Amino acid sequence: MSKERPSIQDVAREAETSQATITRYLSPRTRHTVRADLRARIELAIQKLGYKPMAFARLRRALRKYNIGVLTSLSKDIIHSGYHMGIMAGIVDQIFRTGHDLKLFRMKEKQLARAEDLFGEYGVDGLIVITWRFNPHLIHLIENCPADLPLVVMNDFESNLKTNILYTDVREGMKIAVSYLAGRGYKRIGYLARPKAAVFETDGKELHQNCVDAEEKLKGFQEGIKENKLLLKPQWIRECVTYREADAYNKMKEWIEEGNLPRAICCGNDDIAIGALKALKEAKLWCPEKIALMGFDDIEKGKVISPSLTTVKQPLYQIGQDAVGLVIDKIEFGDEEAVQRRYVPEIVARQTA
Repeated sequence: MSKERPSIQDVAREAETSQATITRYLSPRTRHTVRADLRARIELAIQKLGYKPMAFARLRRALRKYNIGVLTSLSKDIIHSGYHMGIMAGIVDQIFRTGHDLKLFRMKEKQLARAEDLFGEYGVDGLIVITWRFNPHLIHLIENCPADLPLVVMNDFESNLKTNILYTDVREGMKIAVSYLAGRGYKRIGYLARPKAAVFETDGKELHQNCVDAEEKLKGFQEGIKENKLLLKPQWIRECVTYREADAYNKMKEWIEEGNLPRAICCGNDDIAIGALKALKEAKLWCPEKIALMGFDDIEKGKVISPSLTTVKQPLYQIGQDAVGLVIDKIEFGDEEAVQRRYVPEIVARQTA
């Protein structure tokens, strides 16, 4: 009796990776998306097993083109937010490399019964949702979204979420920020936060929705202060009206006029830090000589301002790229297990701290 021909499952088992990764490796169009170390393992597994993929099936899959949608509830954020632009850069580049089509949508007010209905509503094969907690109806759809749908959300991780999510551990990131400042000798550290809640109007009523990102960052800041045995005064925590640069500038000006500033300030994101930096420069409170400043995200603008911004780096570009790969995998395989990938942020030391 002849030995059975080795299958893609056999190769995945031998290489200790997923079938989806093997398929991406076998396609000339997506092979570059597989990490170099994984490619080496897969090549060894193929040689060892004598695996010979069916050329026609491989070519057919390589030539398929999908409509991949990017959904956001606030389209203006895509233009004004460095965070969104970082993720979008990764998405757009990866879509271009893999030859699929990209569609950008704003969340409609239409009420849908299930997350599955989003695909027909927007005419897409897969969907990437960047700001999933900025619309009450969308939140409900995502929280009840099955894992096999080719839908991926970004950040705002919740432990009870069943769908696919790529997220940075922002709580850990803010702890790292405090520890970095403490390690450089700063003992009086404050926090300029983004708002704790988003406000919506639904059926003429005002609805407040807690912001997971803001909550996690505040907890991380408080834990970092405690772990480093530092003093924290309540007046050293200030909350901006929004997470945008202009509002942070105004809030920092108010704080400067009141006085009693800490020696260093962590900010809820880079846009807030850049707005705060402008107000500090106007008041001749130079960074880091008078006040050290720490951002969060590592957006492009933070690299080119003067002084350049010390920050906590989220791998925004990588998350955008990975989201495209994950959506394609889900389209082609529909695996029932949710992919929930955690990214650990890191300090990028520049001039403000």
